[in-house]
Amino acid sequence: MALSITEKRRVAIAYDGSEDAQRLFDWSVKNIIRPDSDHIILLSAVKRDDKTSGAGLFAKKETSPPKAEDLPMLSTTVSKVNEAIEKTENTPQGQTARQRLEAMSHNLNQTNISSEVHILWGEAKALIPRFTEAHKVDLLIVGSRGLGAVKSVFLGSVSDTCLKECPCPVLVVRNATV
Repeated sequence: MALSITEKRRVAIAYDGSEDAQRLFDWSVKNIIRPDSDHIILLSAVKRDDKTSGAGLFAKKETSPPKAEDLPMLSTTVSKVNEAIEKTENTPQGQTARQRLEAMSHNLNQTNISSEVHILWGEAKALIPRFTEAHKVDLLIVGSRGLGAVKSVFLGSVSDTCLKECPCPVLVVRNATV
C-alpha cells in the first residue's frame, strides 16, 4: 500500500546549479532516498541582484553591508512579491534555477518519487534554515566544498550555518565523496 504524501519522510536537497550539486543530487537519489517512503523537496536559493549565472547556494559572501533590496523577502504585499519574482525569473540565473529544478522534479516523478520545487530569493544560509523549520523537513542534504576553517570564516558556509540553525538532521556531503 502506497503512503500518502503527508506520511512520507520529507527530504530537502539544496541545489545551486553547479556540477557538484548535480552529483550530490544524483548520489542522494541513489544512496539516501527511499522511493516508496520519501518525498523530495528541491531547494535553490537565488540572490535577487546576482548577475552571475553560476550563483546560488555557494556564491561568495559580499564584503559590503546588505542593501534593503538584498535582504530576504519574508513578508510584503502581493504586488511586490510578484514584481520580485518576475524580475528574478527574467534573469538568466532565475530561469535556469527554476528550469533545472522542474526538470529534476519531472525525472523524479517519472521514477515514482514524489517531489516539489522551491526557489528561495535571498541568501541561502539565511533562508534554508527558515524553510526547513516552516515546512517541517525531516532531513536536509547539502554539499560542502571542504574549504576548511579559515576560508569558511571569510567566505561563509551554507552547510555550517545549516548544521547550526536547522531544526532537522542535516547531512553534509563533501564534494570529494560523491
